Amino acid sequence: MLVVAPSSWRDACFSLPATRALAATRPVTVLCPASQQPLWEAVGLAGVATHDGSARGIASALPDLPQALLWEDGAAAKACARSAIAHRTGLPAPGLAKRLTHPLERTVRPGPPEHRVRRYLDTVALLDAEPLDPRWFEPLPAEPGKSGLLIAPDSDFGSHHEWPVDRWLAVLEALQPDPATTRLAPGPLAGQLAGASGIKIAELPDPVAGARFERLIGADASQPHIAGAFGTTCAVLYGPGDPAMVRPLGQRHVAIRRKVECSPCFADRCPLDGRCQDELEVGRVEEALSRFLRT
Repeated sequence: MLVVAPSSWRDACFSLPATRALAATRPVTVLCPASQQPLWEAVGLAGVATHDGSARGIASALPDLPQALLWEDGAAAKACARSAIAHRTGLPAPGLAKRLTHPLERTVRPGPPEHRVRRYLDTVALLDAEPLDPRWFEPLPAEPGKSGLLIAPDSDFGSHHEWPVDRWLAVLEALQPDPATTRLAPGPLAGQLAGASGIKIAELPDPVAGARFERLIGADASQPHIAGAFGTTCAVLYGPGDPAMVRPLGQRHVAIRRKVECSPCFADRCPLDGRCQDELEVGRVEEALSRFLRT
């Protein structure tokens, strides 16, 4: 079976347990963006096919398989629909229904908003997989010798998801992390922090490289999800996002948030006054991170 991975890193990580559960019932080949290859190869699937994101590149990368599971609409789903894959299944997400030959139907539970991982787990349950086996949630194999602290203040979700630099500096001054074992993940905000704090920028040749650190403190971004998938313990500062819906998988992680009236909005730019970040006080973050680093 071909499983077309979500294009975003966050949703790719959310789909990991479901894909592992499905792979326990049948051979699974994942089709993913080339940048995600290290993530999916670590799962140990029947195969991993990569593409460059272009329609032509995706079409040329499609394995010759009779059945595909599609999570979202996009170029990859369109390529599958135009190919010889006769059996295309999945939940009819926005824009995706027209690509599916065998749509699935999921019962949404009443109650508060659920974590987005539930959508993936429920989907493979409809395909006769057992998604709640604890094995599917175990960290992926990582390089031996995890150590150190990675600070990742930048967010690829937009500037609205980033805490102000002056507050990061105040917290770092209070926490005094060991400069020998602490590094900053590359990015514009990290560059400013490096110059003011003396903490060095880490050499991260690819997104998965951040997983070599034992702990990570960062903004709501893809990096905590990637590192967390390989066993790094993360503390994440939330603004417009909702940790109940999008926190990294696993109880070991820490979510730090100031809930305001207009959150969650998930916007990459704030249409108001940025209060979800402005009202997240230095003292609150310092206290939470002190506990995080002691445990």
